Amino acid sequence: MFAAYMHSVRESINKRMALVLIGMAVLFATILYLLINIAPLKDGSSMIFIGRHMLGPASLAVPAAQAQEVEITGSLWLLLSIFASVPLVVSALEKGWVELTLTKGVARWKVLLGCYFSGLTLYVATLCVAMLPIATWLWIKTGVGFKALLVAILMETLGFASLMALATWASLTRTGAALPIMLAVFMYLFTPVLANRQQLLFPLITSAWGQGIFNWAYRILPKPSEIMGAARGYIQFGSISNWFPFWTTGIFIVAMMGITMWMLHRKNL
Repeated sequence: MFAAYMHSVRESINKRMALVLIGMAVLFATILYLLINIAPLKDGSSMIFIGRHMLGPASLAVPAAQAQEVEITGSLWLLLSIFASVPLVVSALEKGWVELTLTKGVARWKVLLGCYFSGLTLYVATLCVAMLPIATWLWIKTGVGFKALLVAILMETLGFASLMALATWASLTRTGAALPIMLAVFMYLFTPVLANRQQLLFPLITSAWGQGIFNWAYRILPKPSEIMGAARGYIQFGSISNWFPFWTTGIFIVAMMGITMWMLHRKNL
């Protein structure tokens, strides 16, 4: 599995996907650095400004700024990483490469998981490059740490992992990267609608059986958008009020990857 993982990581670099994402993350961090200003006060505290807009004292402004970073990167980098990471899984199952790999006695599930984890690594790396340098700089200047931000990055990774699991399953069709990418993006856009189904869907779907279908769909499907919201809330308030999106998304990942590996084992490649 490690060999498949390293091959997939090298492929992302060779195809410039990783370099583009890292480059955009560096640009994002640089822009933030240029926009944020820190004004020391006489009592030893600091006031944070973004441009000319005052955010407030560092104890409040730094968590608020980190939560805003998570909101921006959570959406932007999640979508960008889907386009960059899904082809890594798809290419591993392309005719020619997969036959060469499997003839060496490598278990199919190891190849699959290696490529899957390389996509997660690419996502985490870009998040860290985009946010941790600024968080470290603010910590040095203001004394406000970023442990909550690290936890938020792990939360965001869970949401991305659920979409990657769905795209990995769709990649078994071996019809290219378009279908897995479209399915992952659709799921990311559709889950907020499911979360707000009582306001958005139920006024249009009044039948009990129709509403029941959407209720079950909400319970079964992953909830990346809610996890992103929980990550922002954790940075600002230090707690998680609802664990339902987390454990249901975790079950979805395990179930989807299990089904995918079982199908890959039985599939005639």
